[in-house]
Amino acid sequence: MVHSGEQAARALHELPEAGAQPNHSDCSAAYHFLGTRWNLQIISALLDGYTRFTEIALLLNLNSRVLAERLKHLEIEGIVIRQVRNQIPVSIDYELTAKGQALREVVSEIQKWAMHASGPEAMEVIGEKNGGRHAEREILQIG
Repeated sequence: MVHSGEQAARALHELPEAGAQPNHSDCSAAYHFLGTRWNLQIISALLDGYTRFTEIALLLNLNSRVLAERLKHLEIEGIVIRQVRNQIPVSIDYELTAKGQALREVVSEIQKWAMHASGPEAMEVIGEKNGGRHAEREILQIG
């Protein structure tokens, strides 16, 4: 039996015919991917230059098991590349692929919408919480 997540992932890799107009059902795999918990937050962190596993975990306040699971999924989807640096201690870095970089505009537009929908007072609360750092990313976690 194929799970809906697997179907969505498979459909995400299928390219539409040239000139085809997307419709709601054609975009369902993308909607599922974008709606999967932590995907956009992780992508946003990588877009901002955070590459180390520990940096991302601290930034998003995410436990290692969940972050490793989500990063593995993003790697399978071709969104990120995992790099192990042989140094002491071992460093694990992640980088967005071209496919991942292509989400920059999507993330930016969602952040703009979130700011508009939540209002400036939400940004002030987030800014205070983080000492003013990376407030625009965390607004996506407001409810």
